[in-house]
Amino acid sequence: MRNLLRQIAVTFIMVVLLGTVFLRPESSLAASGLDSLKDGVYSLDYVILHAETDSASIANDYFEKPAILIVRGEEHYIRFELNHSEWTKELQFPLGDSFVDVHVIGEDKEENTRVVQFKVDRDLQEPIEFKMHVLIESMDPVYDHRYTVRFSFDLESLEELEEKEIEKLEIKESDFVDPEKKAEATEAKDKTKTNSEAKSGSETKYNTSLITVTVTVVVLLALMILIIWRIKNKKDKENVK
Repeated sequence: MRNLLRQIAVTFIMVVLLGTVFLRPESSLAASGLDSLKDGVYSLDYVILHAETDSASIANDYFEKPAILIVRGEEHYIRFELNHSEWTKELQFPLGDSFVDVHVIGEDKEENTRVVQFKVDRDLQEPIEFKMHVLIESMDPVYDHRYTVRFSFDLESLEELEEKEIEKLEIKESDFVDPEKKAEATEAKDKTKTNSEAKSGSETKYNTSLITVTVTVVVLLALMILIIWRIKNKKDKENVK
């Protein structure tokens, strides 16, 4: 009987311990995903990886850590700061099926830094591909490369910022530009510019042609007048004789 009670007690303790290990709530804010986060501003660690391997890319040194995650209802935005900003000529993030330019929040040319932001439209559990163009003209030979990197965000590092820290970020409503509308506006602007240039080119070509025709007509008229004058002059001389 004692042995039976002892076995029951041991079994009960094991069940309690296992339940504590597997059923305890996660301490991380990311335990149930970004969708469960309340509106606010959070710090988020990340590392930039090579396109094909999980080793850190040299581009990892071009970005300050941590990043800032901004939650606005169902929308999530991540912003971070680039050092050596002058080197990074282009930085694009995935949105839907295409890549678009990150939104520039601010830039300090003297400090050579730039703060950018992008809208998150996918799961951060997996690294996110970014397209980069890095140009370092001070190197010999010049370093000029376009490549893909992967931003790997550590959701376990999520930590909500205090009000004083948030104030320093100077977050404004204008920071949240819809990237799709921005891309459409840029495309429309480029199209308008192209049409304007084409129209200007056509007008220039027309004006050049008009000038050419006018000069030709004037020259022909001058030749005709000269020929008529010579004929008349010749007849006058013959009449005198």
